[in-house]
Amino acid sequence: MSPRRIDFLDPDRRPASPRASQGAGAGRGSSVRQRRNRTPREHGWARAEDKRAQSSEAKAAGRRGRRASGLPLLLGVALGLMTFVGIARVRARLDVLALADEVTALTAERDELLDRKRRLEAERAYLRHPERVRDRATAELGMVQATPERIQTIEVVPPREESQR
Repeated sequence: MSPRRIDFLDPDRRPASPRASQGAGAGRGSSVRQRRNRTPREHGWARAEDKRAQSSEAKAAGRRGRRASGLPLLLGVALGLMTFVGIARVRARLDVLALADEVTALTAERDELLDRKRRLEAERAYLRHPERVRDRATAELGMVQATPERIQTIEVVPPREESQR
């Protein structure tokens, strides 16, 4: 706390008159009541009793002037809620990014499998081509083309029923 300067032009604070300093009421047998100055001295230094009185007054004023309010609790709850919402949003975003990575990996695997399928279908068409089969049969297996005389027709007879026996 910075010391307050005393304004000597303030009408509430008048310098003591010479009669008051001599104890104007002292002659009548009454004690002179000294006014306690609660403001800091003009040089910035205070007496020890001023500090004690000021601190006890400040404590009493702090107790009296400050009411219990729910503002700190409200701010704490709001901060906790905002933290929870922020963490939930980050968690949701991480889940979305993880799913996006998984979708990307599965899409790449699907494209690779489709490419492999196309290559296998092309290889199958090449291997089943009639000219290739004929060339391989004659060259490697020693097969010859069948003449029309060697071709026989086989007829399939329907099976007999058990009741006719």
